[in-house]
Amino acid sequence: MKKPPKIIERKLGRERADGLCHSDGLIEIDERLKGKARLDTLIHELVHSFDGSLTEEYVTKLATYVADNLYRNRVRVIESD
Repeated sequence: MKKPPKIIERKLGRERADGLCHSDGLIEIDERLKGKARLDTLIHELVHSFDGSLTEEYVTKLATYVADNLYRNRVRVIESD
C-alpha cells in the first residue's frame, strides 16, 4: 500500500482549482470548501494520488459517486476552527 499523502489546506484561487494533487504526494485542498464539496474534492485528489493514470473524467465521476453515497449515509467532514 502507498504511503498516505500529506494534505494541506490553503486558498487555491490563483490556481483556479478546488484541489491539487502533486507528484510528490502532496495534496492541497482549498480551505474555503465546506461540506459535501470538500468531501468530494478530498476523495477526488486521493484517487489521483492513488493512481495518476486515471482520466480526469473518470476520477470526477468516481469521486462524486463515492462522496454522494457517503454523504447520504451521514458521513461528514468535521470542520476545524
